[in-house]
Amino acid sequence: MFESTEHFQQYFIESLEELLTVDELGAFILVLANAYTRQDILSHLGSTLKIRFDGLTRQIQKLSEAELQRLPTDDVSVFLQLQDLGYEQLEATKHRYIGPWQLQYNPLRSFRPPRKSQLKIEHINQPFDDQSFHFNKSFLTKEILWQGEVNGVNTRLLFNKFPFADYHGILLLDAELNKPQYLNQEDCQQLQQIQEGLGELKGLGLAYNSLGAYASVNHQHWQWFINKKAYPVELAAWRHNGGKTAYPVEIEVFEQLTGAWPRIESLQNKNQAFNLLVRPDKTYLAPRKNQGMFDSVEWAHGLAWSEVMGNFTAFLKETYNMLEETHIDQALTRIKV
Repeated sequence: MFESTEHFQQYFIESLEELLTVDELGAFILVLANAYTRQDILSHLGSTLKIRFDGLTRQIQKLSEAELQRLPTDDVSVFLQLQDLGYEQLEATKHRYIGPWQLQYNPLRSFRPPRKSQLKIEHINQPFDDQSFHFNKSFLTKEILWQGEVNGVNTRLLFNKFPFADYHGILLLDAELNKPQYLNQEDCQQLQQIQEGLGELKGLGLAYNSLGAYASVNHQHWQWFINKKAYPVELAAWRHNGGKTAYPVEIEVFEQLTGAWPRIESLQNKNQAFNLLVRPDKTYLAPRKNQGMFDSVEWAHGLAWSEVMGNFTAFLKETYNMLEETHIDQALTRIKV
């Protein structure tokens, strides 16, 4: 699976196809959202997805109210929204550039439960809460793409149920320890070990939202994606990369994640939210205002790592078509410390 980018992509698609055989709403929603993010996956699974949707619709219609309430609430809510919309009305993700910024039209992501991403966060260090959503819930077992050791680190990789990046996953280190979304030096060292162990995966990127920077789950996790195309924050024109243009948000650059640890520790000690984008040869750190502490931009639906690094998601086609470069600049400026 990790021998090359091509091997991983093939494994990813085959695992989605296998997940389609699971007779559960959550599994179907996950495959659907991943397929509509990439045309190659949609072309491979499209006809099977429609058959599964029709079958699940018939099953749902036969359930009593009591039986329906025993199913995962989030999955039922999303599936009912899909029914209301109509399968034929689903649209695949579209992409365009606005100046240096990347924009995607991703209507399926609008169905995602917001969890903590819509709350005002005053403290970025909060204890793990077993009663809240976390990645050790038994119903998530089928959403695990792979788990095992990578370069000596106990690793779990789940599918991202509502993806907004290519081959998007959720990476957990020692998931069973139930660590909150708060880093220590060992976490950074372990993540760097994993990167070194996955050196054949060209285009691999990892990202992190602290609490207060639109992390939606307080169970320590990293965003995983494979995309050889650079995020806007990685472009050479920006001052933090040696260019002449100032980025709208403060960006600090380090050669490795472990080199960024002293700064991460300092921000956490000051209760300062931050986002990270980690590539094998460079780490981008963005200190920013905590969510709920600035005037939000309604069309942006939150400013997490992807937006801070220059890739924005629109849920409505009208928004996707009307946004201009100044809208992106103004949105990012609002979170600047």
